Amino acid sequence: MQRDPAAGLEENLVRFVHILRRLGVPVNPAESVDALTALGLVDLTERRQVRSALRATLVKSEDHLRLFDLAFDLFFLPPEELQARVKERREARSVREAQARKASLELRFQGEPLDLTPEQLETYTRLGELQKERLKDFLAESSAGHKVDRSFQPLIESIVRGHLDRWRRKLGVRRRRTEHLTGDETLDTVIEGALDGRGAWSAGSGGDPLMHVDMKDISDADFPRAARLVGRLARRLATRLSRRYRESHKRRRPNLRRTIRSNIKHGGVLFDLRYRERRVTRPRLVLVCDVSGSMARYTAFILEFIFGLASAVRGVETFVFSEELERLVLPRQVSDPLRAPAGRPGGSGAGPAPGPGFLASEIIGRSRVWGKGTDLGRALETLVAEHGHLLTGDAVVILVSDTKTLGADRAAELLGRIRPRVREIVWLNTLPQEEWKDHRTVALFARHASMHECYTLAHLERVIRLGVGRNVRPR
Repeated sequence: MQRDPAAGLEENLVRFVHILRRLGVPVNPAESVDALTALGLVDLTERRQVRSALRATLVKSEDHLRLFDLAFDLFFLPPEELQARVKERREARSVREAQARKASLELRFQGEPLDLTPEQLETYTRLGELQKERLKDFLAESSAGHKVDRSFQPLIESIVRGHLDRWRRKLGVRRRRTEHLTGDETLDTVIEGALDGRGAWSAGSGGDPLMHVDMKDISDADFPRAARLVGRLARRLATRLSRRYRESHKRRRPNLRRTIRSNIKHGGVLFDLRYRERRVTRPRLVLVCDVSGSMARYTAFILEFIFGLASAVRGVETFVFSEELERLVLPRQVSDPLRAPAGRPGGSGAGPAPGPGFLASEIIGRSRVWGKGTDLGRALETLVAEHGHLLTGDAVVILVSDTKTLGADRAAELLGRIRPRVREIVWLNTLPQEEWKDHRTVALFARHASMHECYTLAHLERVIRLGVGRNVRPR
């Protein structure tokens, strides 16, 4: 197991546990101690025994097994091979940085560099010469336009970003996430290698590349499988939100408050112990989905998310909004686990019962708000005025939107008034997190809601795994 036979068993174990945590595999201190104890009972020269000992003590879920195996195989490589990988990673990063600097020099508006992400600059470096020349010609002509000054730069940047993002998806340039890295070259080499071997960032996805595709880019062929994943994750989210404790006569988790109260008659001596156990209750879920023009690309995801929650929680209150709020009355088939499989919304279901594609078409066809402009403030005003009885202390409000709206300040004020009335407001944001800094609405709404990046299935899975209420602050 160890690279240095003379010392470092504990240190290597700590570093490996650190890698697992960064990859999203939960390992607590007690499990680390168990792993160290288990290693003392096996032959450290036998790789298979070491793997089995660590697997048995550090991995609690089958979903994490593949990620553990990838990390183990990379971390416990022969030292010379691991250092060669570290060197390759360092050289590849240097090449990317040099290419990005060159791209930044070429993509300028009136002599000033454009504000582009590393992935957009990398995409530019992969374009053919003809595409590069066209983009540079556009910037040159725009810079020299009549009465064009520096105030036009944000507009030009937006056009260039959109162009490069389309090419990024076409060329398959992956976003390079850095929040999971440690700054230690050896550990980061293992982490990135494990993520590359897995397909992208996500623990619990079983290595399915579909988990990491932007939901608006999922192909027709993959959509039925994606719909099943969305439904499964929606049901997990509903269960995660609804955990509560109840009194129990079984000896499981002590209920300290009731124990102390019931033993006052004994002078404080704890004769009569009380316990509690976890059970799943059904909270009131209020789902508010943005179906305006800017969110049209995520229509399929939103509908499948609605269907998944409806099948997990009875009486989920569902609203959609654009310029105004509309309450959805879902067909009975939505909560039927035997729904026939179907394709994208707008298609037709298969089998004798209507499938989700048929139901989606029916819902969109009846709606008055689908695909219009966005006015969250007006939608929240209607929610409070006409459906305020739903906003109770046991209610969880789930908002699905990219935060782009008219009257953002008014909307934030209303959200702030709703927040004390409900148990929690969860915001699933389809904007990539690196773009949050460009939209003041994200920080504005994050004051009153737990804000989560959510434009892939892996993001949704991560929200559930790490805890729904943990707010992600805009950078």
